[in-house]
Amino acid sequence: MTDVWINGTAMVQTGRHYNLNMDEMAARVLDEALKDAGYPELDALFVASATAEQADRQQMLGTYIAARLGLDKVATYRVENADGSGGSALMAAAMAVRSGVYGCVAVVGVDKPNDVLSNQQQDIYSTATDSVYERYFGVTPVAQAALMAKMYLSKYEYKYEDLALWPVLMHKYGASNPYAYIRKQAKIEDVLDSELVSDPLRLYDVGPMADGAAAAILCGRKGVAKVLGMWSSANAVPFNARQDYDVLYSAREAAERAYRMAGITPRDVATAEVHDSYSILGVLAAEALGLAPRGGLLASLRGGSEVRANLSGGLKSRGNVMGATGVYQAVEVVWQLVGRGPFKRVDGSIGVIHSMGGVDATSTVVVLGL
Repeated sequence: MTDVWINGTAMVQTGRHYNLNMDEMAARVLDEALKDAGYPELDALFVASATAEQADRQQMLGTYIAARLGLDKVATYRVENADGSGGSALMAAAMAVRSGVYGCVAVVGVDKPNDVLSNQQQDIYSTATDSVYERYFGVTPVAQAALMAKMYLSKYEYKYEDLALWPVLMHKYGASNPYAYIRKQAKIEDVLDSELVSDPLRLYDVGPMADGAAAAILCGRKGVAKVLGMWSSANAVPFNARQDYDVLYSAREAAERAYRMAGITPRDVATAEVHDSYSILGVLAAEALGLAPRGGLLASLRGGSEVRANLSGGLKSRGNVMGATGVYQAVEVVWQLVGRGPFKRVDGSIGVIHSMGGVDATSTVVVLGL
């Protein structure tokens, strides 16, 4: 098997990019990543997007991104796994290089949910639920996350004030990240006084939808960071039939298998980027990755400790860039490992990304190392 290295990275500030078409924004960030990698010859382009057809009425997105850069005769692949598309595309690209089929490939994550109205955004987001048995009856991802939050808080005897510590920490990290959408500090009072969205979750528990694009160049030659392990796992149990709602089974399984492949334990992880589209999911993801004991993360935050996760500000502060999220996470972890601005170098050489589609429907975990 060929070793897989990340040779180049780039991302744009998340937000509202009304002045750019989806393929144009993706092409710009891909060109920056190619420059960062020294313009290697690409064999393939993997594109992650969750909203291309529904928000921008665009198929064959990879072909049009390649066309904007004049990348003729390059194979293009579109990967869709809802908001977990980025991690899935990253893993697919890494497997293509690892197999020896391709020498260098690019992964681009791009989505523009703000090209439609907010009610349309939520309808698109809800397609990550089962359209026949959940979405049709009004079940939404935020409702699912709210149920998990209620059960978690009850089981471990926490108050909502304890859960509110997660968005406060995310805003603290995001305030120093110029690539983030929401770059301001938040006090506990801001969270507690914000609008109730789905009891017990409030506005500050929800990652805002953001436009964005990020890219990484993966090659079979030594680069900046190495892909040490990776795994993807689906949770085929319907939401209403799950036995426990205080654990992300897909994330836990993917993490265990990725760690095994990489030959590491959770104690080796210096930094991680986890999928916190809602505060409770960030807490559960960090626990699933072994960064805190099951049910113990909020007690740790309440005691004044800080978790080794989401130095970018996570989806809460950086923004929820849907299918592009996993690629953003990969770029952020690489920059955190090497100390590339705006991030300070973390104390360690191992970073992890957790990319999730739906509410514990599917998760991809990728371990990166220097």
